[in-house]
Amino acid sequence: MISSLLSACQEGHSFSSRYHYGAPVGSTAANSPYPVPVPRDKPRRKVVRAAPPKKSPVSVQSGTITVRKGDTIYALARRHNVTVRAIIKGNALKPPYLLYPGQKLKSPAKGRHKVIKGDTIYSLSRRYQVDMTQLARLNQLQRPYTLAIGQTLKVPGNGTQQGPKSSEQKKHASTPPPPRSGKGFLWPVKGRLLSSFGAKAKGYHNDGINIAANSGSYIQSAESGVVVHAGRKIKGYGNLILIRHSNGWVTAYAHCSNILVTVGQKVKRGQAIARVGRTGGVSRPQLHFEMRKGAQAVNPVKYLVS
Repeated sequence: MISSLLSACQEGHSFSSRYHYGAPVGSTAANSPYPVPVPRDKPRRKVVRAAPPKKSPVSVQSGTITVRKGDTIYALARRHNVTVRAIIKGNALKPPYLLYPGQKLKSPAKGRHKVIKGDTIYSLSRRYQVDMTQLARLNQLQRPYTLAIGQTLKVPGNGTQQGPKSSEQKKHASTPPPPRSGKGFLWPVKGRLLSSFGAKAKGYHNDGINIAANSGSYIQSAESGVVVHAGRKIKGYGNLILIRHSNGWVTAYAHCSNILVTVGQKVKRGQAIARVGRTGGVSRPQLHFEMRKGAQAVNPVKYLVS
């Protein structure tokens, strides 16, 4: 539930880039796949090209990879469009990472995700806890990583977003939120906008806003609701609070230093729920704030009132 409500804030998450090299153009040997130039004063003769060596089929069944003779971790990573780190971590391999023919490894690319409205490669990378670059490479996507509704993507693991809910989360998942105040959503903190809602450079997307604030200042609940998450479980968010409101609204408050509420607690509009901090993937005190109507992230600035 938690991950399906959020994607991530833009600041503080770095992703490595990859590039591919091209084949040089120049003189070729007799067995080259490129035509050999023929002098004009000599009759044209048929050039026999050597057939490329045959490769044994890649065995990937039920989320497993079968190691072939001569395979290395790097070779498997390139073959299956995943990172070396993903294979090592997924199989708990230790240096010097020796493999043997017939060995079975867990495939980091056995899950599937069907794209819905609002999905971005960045939001999915946070939902499935994987680098954006790895996810794009896994699906052979090129910038700007445009996705189509209904498109099926490969994702690491079993296609699950997080581990099972705790008993506490299950207990309060259906707790009805109190009625909203009718006064509109309140700005949770006052401060300068560090990052606005929407698309960013290099394919990133901010599904909320980031607001600069003094460390330790109070964060207020934007509206009356019930706390459905309060803790530090999603990478990059630090201390995070999720509040469910009536009519399908959810608000999120990340990078808190101290949390002042508990899961299942009903809160009122303007009530102090946490203090501003810089936990998670940020370098200065701030609040990352999101608003969602159902599963759709919306621009908070359009809904917040003073």
